[in-house]
Amino acid sequence: MFINWTLQTRDCDSGRLVLTPESIDARRVAVVVVDVWNYHWCKTAAMRVDAFVPRINKALAVARELGMPVFLCPSDVVDNYVGHPQREAVFNLPDIYVPAVVNVTCPPVPDAGGCACGAERCGVNYGWDGMHPGLVIGPDDWMPDTQAEVYALCVRYGLTHLVYMGFHTQVCLLGKSMGLRAMKSAGLECVLARDMTDAHPGYDPSRDFTPDMNTEMVVEHFEKYLSPTIHMQEELAKLGRWDAKWVVDPVRIAPWGTQARPHIFEHSITVTLSAPFHPRSEIFYTVDGSVPKLDSLRYTGPFEVTDTTAIRVSAFSGGKAVCLESEGYFARNGPIPALPDVYIGTLSPIRDVGFGHSYGGKVRYSGGTQQPQIDRSNLGKPIRINQCTYARGIGVHAPSELVYAIRPEFLSFVGLAGADANLLDFNLGSNLAQFPSIVFKVLIDGREAAVSPVMRFDTLAWRFDVQIPVGARRLSLVAMNGGNGSRENFADWADAGFTLRG
Repeated sequence: MFINWTLQTRDCDSGRLVLTPESIDARRVAVVVVDVWNYHWCKTAAMRVDAFVPRINKALAVARELGMPVFLCPSDVVDNYVGHPQREAVFNLPDIYVPAVVNVTCPPVPDAGGCACGAERCGVNYGWDGMHPGLVIGPDDWMPDTQAEVYALCVRYGLTHLVYMGFHTQVCLLGKSMGLRAMKSAGLECVLARDMTDAHPGYDPSRDFTPDMNTEMVVEHFEKYLSPTIHMQEELAKLGRWDAKWVVDPVRIAPWGTQARPHIFEHSITVTLSAPFHPRSEIFYTVDGSVPKLDSLRYTGPFEVTDTTAIRVSAFSGGKAVCLESEGYFARNGPIPALPDVYIGTLSPIRDVGFGHSYGGKVRYSGGTQQPQIDRSNLGKPIRINQCTYARGIGVHAPSELVYAIRPEFLSFVGLAGADANLLDFNLGSNLAQFPSIVFKVLIDGREAAVSPVMRFDTLAWRFDVQIPVGARRLSLVAMNGGNGSRENFADWADAGFTLRG
């Protein structure tokens, strides 16, 4: 089948759009999908990847039907797929000389820094360990990783064109060894699917700079200096292969925290909602947990969030939902508490249980973990939360509970809590930083007195300042699994203890 698509470029000086029709045999085209990871150090960037997966799946299904080979390229985690036929088949390809045909040069591509969470930036780590679990891997797909591997596949299939999808456009999709720059230099005609990519993001609502705007800027830069683009959905629709009734795009949120990975903030934040693939739709949202409908709050522009808030949001056109529902969760942290008069490390708990098996009140700790460590992380290193190091505290591994007798002179419990950051010392948390997921609780006489949101790796420490009722007997410090299993749940109570009455 021949595809008659429209290539979009721009004049380098004026930015004027140039539309060029081209007819190409679908069998000469492959789709290269770069870094659709299951995690990103920026929570908003990770959710934006998640938002694209239903759209990409639809496009790849049609590409396979048209006879286009699909190359899935998760770059630095590709060898986590050893044993998968899509990866192992690559090693049976012959060694082929890769020519240097084109000297690809261009001005620096705009890069907004990679975090779309605004002032409360996420800490950099390498926590991804594979592709997004919702991304469909076809039985005949390939998983190449290098320029030579992709070029060998091009020779095998007689390919002339590569259509690029994936993330993050100006960094991974462009610069990786199987990326657009490398394959263009080898003589392949490279095309960017502009509706199937998202740039390494940024977000600054004070100057109306959004992740969507950043992606538009990067796409325009590609069109000027690097490659033509196509709108994949429109091209498939022209072939009768994209159903306009499909609902595949969630409303995007910036910053994009969720219940499982909250956006923790100190001051008011500005939240932006968008539905870029449905520009004529109206966005409605709720803050009471109800399903968004046409009589819900109507989005008219960025709005301030000043307290812990959960939103649900969708977009409508002609009375029908045109977007998948999205969730946003924002947790406001309290003021920094006073330092304790009595640190918990100086007290002996009356109950102490942790991650392992308990027998008659004694714990057999799981491998790699140990009993609570005073003034050290459970790994035996300095207590570190969100790049801050603390001299005092206790390091545990969730699930954990420490119970202390309350003395009459204790006025309040104060402290900070978070996932231990020492994991960064091992190649910036490669493959593992996605796993810590902890909920911290303070119980007084068995009743919940304060609770944190789900705490993830390298985020702002949660602040506790809990008044102790007169006559209370026991205070429990609990660190629980936050819903992502117990792997790597090294948890810290920092600067934690009791203030004294008068």
